Amino acid sequence: MALEKLLSDCREGPCPTLWRTEEGRYIVQGYKVLDPERLAQLGLPENETAVEVTAELLEGFFGAARG
Repeated sequence: MALEKLLSDCREGPCPTLWRTEEGRYIVQGYKVLDPERLAQLGLPENETAVEVTAELLEGFFGAARG
């Protein structure tokens, strides 16, 4: 399964990144959400996780997709 790197927050090393799969889904790479209060508010099921990314990452991608 090949991933297509769409946009990243930095030029070197691992950092928040948006990827697209061959199946047309998205994978968001970001910082693990570890705060128990935030995780409780999300109410995630066991098979899901949450990551935090900068607004610039998503706004950069979706702004370019609309324009």
